[in-house]
Amino acid sequence: MLLKTVFLPLTAAGFGAAAGLWDLTSASLDGTLVMLAIAGFLLSVAAPRQWGVWVLVIGVGVLLAHVVTPARPGMLFDLTVVSGLVAAAVSLLPAAVGAVAALAVLWVLRPNRPVRVYAVPQAQPAKTNLVQRGAQAAQRAADHMGRFNGGGLRGQPTLDVGD
Repeated sequence: MLLKTVFLPLTAAGFGAAAGLWDLTSASLDGTLVMLAIAGFLLSVAAPRQWGVWVLVIGVGVLLAHVVTPARPGMLFDLTVVSGLVAAAVSLLPAAVGAVAALAVLWVLRPNRPVRVYAVPQAQPAKTNLVQRGAQAAQRAADHMGRFNGGGLRGQPTLDVGD
Protein backbone atom coordinates (compact mmCIF):
# COMPACT_ATOMS: atom_id res chain seq x y z
CA MET A 1 0.00 0.00 0.00
CA LEU A 2 2.77 2.40 0.92
CA LEU A 3 4.50 1.56 -2.34
CA LYS A 4 1.64 2.77 -4.54
CA THR A 5 0.57 5.72 -2.41
CA VAL A 6 3.92 7.26 -1.48
CA PHE A 7 6.93 5.73 -3.18
CA LEU A 8 5.73 5.50 -6.78
CA PRO A 9 4.26 9.04 -6.93
CA LEU A 10 7.45 10.47 -5.45
CA THR A 11 9.49 8.43 -7.91
CA ALA A 12 7.36 9.67 -10.79
CA ALA A 13 7.78 13.28 -9.68
CA GLY A 14 11.51 12.67 -9.25
CA PHE A 15 11.80 11.22 -12.75
CA GLY A 16 9.92 14.24 -14.10
CA ALA A 17 12.09 16.69 -12.16
CA ALA A 18 15.28 14.97 -13.34
CA ALA A 19 14.05 15.10 -16.93
CA GLY A 20 13.09 18.76 -16.49
CA LEU A 21 16.51 19.67 -15.11
CA TRP A 22 18.15 17.72 -17.91
CA ASP A 23 16.00 19.66 -20.36
CA LEU A 24 17.12 22.98 -18.86
CA THR A 25 20.82 22.17 -18.86
CA SER A 26 21.21 20.12 -22.02
CA ALA A 27 21.27 21.44 -25.54
CA SER A 28 19.89 18.18 -26.90
CA LEU A 29 16.29 17.08 -26.57
CA ASP A 30 16.95 13.38 -27.25
CA GLY A 31 18.13 12.58 -23.73
CA THR A 32 15.10 14.22 -22.16
CA LEU A 33 12.66 12.33 -24.36
CA VAL A 34 14.35 9.02 -23.64
CA MET A 35 14.34 9.72 -19.90
CA LEU A 36 10.63 10.50 -19.99
CA ALA A 37 9.80 7.40 -22.01
CA ILE A 38 11.84 5.16 -19.71
CA ALA A 39 10.21 6.72 -16.64
CA GLY A 40 6.73 6.12 -18.04
CA PHE A 41 7.67 2.57 -18.98
CA LEU A 42 9.13 1.65 -15.57
CA LEU A 43 6.33 3.16 -13.55
CA SER A 44 3.69 1.51 -15.72
CA VAL A 45 5.36 -1.85 -15.28
CA ALA A 46 5.31 -1.32 -11.52
CA ALA A 47 1.63 -0.33 -11.41
CA PRO A 48 -0.07 -0.74 -14.80
CA ARG A 49 -3.56 0.30 -13.75
CA GLN A 50 -2.34 3.77 -12.77
CA TRP A 51 -0.38 4.44 -15.96
CA GLY A 52 -2.27 7.66 -16.65
CA VAL A 53 -1.54 8.95 -13.17
CA TRP A 54 2.17 8.29 -13.63
CA VAL A 55 2.20 10.20 -16.91
CA LEU A 56 0.54 13.20 -15.27
CA VAL A 57 2.82 13.12 -12.21
CA ILE A 58 5.88 12.98 -14.48
CA GLY A 59 4.54 16.09 -16.24
CA VAL A 60 4.06 17.82 -12.88
CA GLY A 61 7.67 16.95 -12.00
CA VAL A 62 8.87 18.59 -15.21
CA LEU A 63 6.80 21.67 -14.40
CA LEU A 64 8.23 21.82 -10.87
CA ALA A 65 11.77 21.59 -12.22
CA HIS A 66 11.13 24.54 -14.53
CA VAL A 67 9.44 26.64 -11.84
CA VAL A 68 11.91 25.96 -9.03
CA THR A 69 15.09 26.62 -11.00
CA PRO A 70 16.16 30.23 -11.05
CA ALA A 71 15.22 32.19 -14.11
CA ARG A 72 17.89 32.58 -16.71
CA PRO A 73 19.39 36.04 -16.99
CA GLY A 74 17.03 38.39 -18.78
CA MET A 75 14.01 36.08 -18.41
CA LEU A 76 10.95 37.11 -16.43
CA PHE A 77 9.31 34.77 -13.92
CA ASP A 78 6.12 34.68 -15.96
CA LEU A 79 8.03 33.36 -18.95
CA THR A 80 9.64 30.71 -16.74
CA VAL A 81 6.17 29.48 -15.72
CA VAL A 82 4.96 29.53 -19.33
CA SER A 83 8.03 27.63 -20.55
CA GLY A 84 7.52 25.18 -17.69
CA LEU A 85 3.89 24.64 -18.67
CA VAL A 86 4.88 24.09 -22.29
CA ALA A 87 7.66 21.67 -21.29
CA ALA A 88 5.27 19.79 -18.97
CA ALA A 89 2.68 19.49 -21.72
CA VAL A 90 5.27 18.28 -24.21
CA SER A 91 6.68 15.82 -21.68
CA LEU A 92 3.34 14.03 -21.44
CA LEU A 93 3.69 12.54 -24.91
CA PRO A 94 6.96 10.59 -24.49
CA ALA A 95 5.91 9.51 -20.99
CA ALA A 96 2.59 8.26 -22.38
CA VAL A 97 4.37 6.44 -25.22
CA GLY A 98 6.59 4.69 -22.68
CA ALA A 99 3.59 3.81 -20.52
CA VAL A 100 1.61 2.39 -23.43
CA ALA A 101 4.67 0.42 -24.54
CA ALA A 102 4.83 -1.06 -21.03
CA LEU A 103 1.17 -2.01 -21.20
CA ALA A 104 1.74 -3.66 -24.57
CA VAL A 105 4.70 -5.64 -23.22
CA LEU A 106 2.72 -6.70 -20.16
CA TRP A 107 -0.19 -7.76 -22.37
CA VAL A 108 2.08 -9.88 -24.54
CA LEU A 109 3.81 -11.46 -21.54
CA ARG A 110 0.63 -12.09 -19.55
CA PRO A 111 0.27 -15.63 -18.26
CA ASN A 112 -1.88 -17.93 -20.30
CA ARG A 113 -5.31 -18.28 -18.88
CA PRO A 114 -7.09 -21.61 -19.09
CA VAL A 115 -9.16 -21.84 -22.19
CA ARG A 116 -12.84 -22.34 -21.58
CA VAL A 117 -14.31 -25.10 -23.66
CA TYR A 118 -17.90 -24.62 -24.57
CA ALA A 119 -20.09 -27.44 -25.82
CA VAL A 120 -20.95 -26.87 -29.44
CA PRO A 121 -24.58 -27.74 -30.09
CA GLN A 122 -24.97 -30.44 -32.65
CA ALA A 123 -27.12 -29.72 -35.67
CA GLN A 124 -30.42 -31.51 -35.60
CA PRO A 125 -30.65 -34.14 -38.32
CA ALA A 126 -32.98 -33.07 -41.06
CA LYS A 127 -36.19 -35.03 -41.07
CA THR A 128 -36.70 -34.46 -44.74
CA ASN A 129 -34.34 -33.71 -47.54
CA LEU A 130 -34.57 -30.74 -49.86
CA VAL A 131 -36.64 -32.47 -52.53
CA GLN A 132 -39.21 -33.58 -49.98
CA ARG A 133 -39.40 -30.05 -48.53
CA GLY A 134 -40.00 -28.64 -52.00
CA ALA A 135 -42.76 -31.17 -52.61
CA GLN A 136 -44.37 -30.28 -49.29
CA ALA A 137 -44.25 -26.56 -50.10
CA ALA A 138 -45.82 -27.20 -53.51
CA GLN A 139 -48.54 -29.31 -51.89
CA ARG A 140 -49.32 -26.52 -49.38
CA ALA A 141 -49.50 -23.98 -52.22
CA ALA A 142 -51.84 -26.26 -54.16
CA ASP A 143 -54.05 -26.70 -51.08
CA HIS A 144 -54.28 -22.93 -50.65
CA MET A 145 -55.17 -22.49 -54.31
CA GLY A 146 -57.77 -25.23 -54.02
CA ARG A 147 -59.36 -23.53 -51.04
CA PHE A 148 -59.39 -20.23 -52.87
CA ASN A 149 -60.85 -21.68 -56.06
CA GLY A 150 -63.16 -24.29 -54.62
CA GLY A 151 -64.33 -22.96 -51.30
CA GLY A 152 -65.09 -19.33 -51.52
CA LEU A 153 -67.78 -17.94 -49.28
CA ARG A 154 -70.82 -20.19 -48.97
CA GLY A 155 -73.30 -19.41 -51.62
CA GLN A 156 -70.98 -17.06 -53.41
CA PRO A 157 -69.65 -17.71 -56.89
CA THR A 158 -66.04 -18.86 -57.14
CA LEU A 159 -63.32 -18.25 -59.63
CA ASP A 160 -63.51 -21.87 -60.76
CA VAL A 161 -64.01 -21.90 -64.54
CA GLY A 162 -65.45 -25.44 -64.62
CA ASP A 163 -68.86 -24.48 -63.15
